[in-house]
Order: sequence, then C-alpha cells, then structure tokens
Amino acid sequence: MTATAGGTALTLYATVQEIPPDHRGGYTLGRDELIVEDVDYDQALKAARRRVPEGWRIIALRVEGDPVPCG
Repeated sequence: MTATAGGTALTLYATVQEIPPDHRGGYTLGRDELIVEDVDYDQALKAARRRVPEGWRIIALRVEGDPVPCG
C-alpha cells in the first residue's frame, strides 16, 4: 500500500498464537506474525483481525510509521 499525498503509511504487526484446547498447559502452540499496511490504525487492526485463522488469537500488536493526518 502506498501512502496518500502528505502522509505515511503505518505498518501493523500482529503476533498470533493458537488458542490452547484447555487450561492445563504443557502445549506447544503455533505462533505467527501478520503484517498489515494501511493509513489508519483502526482499519489496519480490522484487516489483521479478519486474517486471524480460526482457533487462533492476537496476542501482541506493534505499529511502525505515522498515520496520515486527517483533513
């Protein structure tokens, strides 16, 4: 994605992990990172949430870049 005139795209990194089948622990859970580029944090977060596989959850978010100023 490219930024609009006068702004910078922001990159959202969402660390996702499998949801454990129960609370007992001792599991090796899969983990991955989703990368979404957008001009708005809320839009990037919505896009990341849509990409989370069934049975997984977001466990951490990190953002780089500056959102495009409004107006």
